[in-house]
Parts: sequence; C-alpha cells; structure tokens
Amino acid sequence: MSSITTDRIYFGIAERLMERIVNGELLPGDRIPSVRECAMAEGVTPSTAANAHAFLRDMGAIRPERGMGSVVETGASELCRSFIRERFIQGELPVLERRLRLLDISGAELLQLLGESGTGKGRI
Repeated sequence: MSSITTDRIYFGIAERLMERIVNGELLPGDRIPSVRECAMAEGVTPSTAANAHAFLRDMGAIRPERGMGSVVETGASELCRSFIRERFIQGELPVLERRLRLLDISGAELLQLLGESGTGKGRI
C-alpha cells in the first residue's frame, strides 16, 4: 500500500473520531477507542490506527491518561469543529462550487434544497 493511501486511511479514521467529538458522542474526559479497537473496527493495521491517534494527539484533541488510554481533551470539540470546517472550506467547498456550476444549480435553488432537507422533504 502506498504512503498516500495509508495517509488517507489514517486521516479518515482521525476525521471520524473528530466527528464523534464534535457531535458530542465523545465528551471531554471520555476514553476514545484504543489503537487496537480502532484497528479492528476499521479493518486496518495497528500502526495505521496509531497514526490516527498521533494526529489527534498532536493537534491537541486527545491526551494520554494513565490507566485509560487516550481521552478527549477539554476544548477538543471546538478544535475539531474548526479543523473540519477549514478542511471543508479549503477542500470540499471548491469541488461543490464547481459541481453546482456544472449542473446549473443556483444559490437560491441550493438554499431551497438545503431548507427542504431539514423537513425531511428535501433531496439532500
């Protein structure tokens, strides 16, 4: 497996954990799944899961806690939300904008589609 593929895999694991932190499923002080648990759940090697943990630790979202493994750090939700938001703005939003232009979907139509999605009647 190439280094780029491995990087994408561990980053995907880290991003899924960040989403759990942002949506409140994992709160400050909560234990996150261990490297071994992540590896088994994601079907990856322990070293790939360890890279995901290291990424979260390096960004300050988790910390090691003696006897518990790693736990969610105070302020992690805001940190993760900010990271995911910036990644969306820099990476996904330009792709979405190109797709909207290609499909001739106006801003007003997009807002309508997004509004409908909140009622369960939308297409998004």
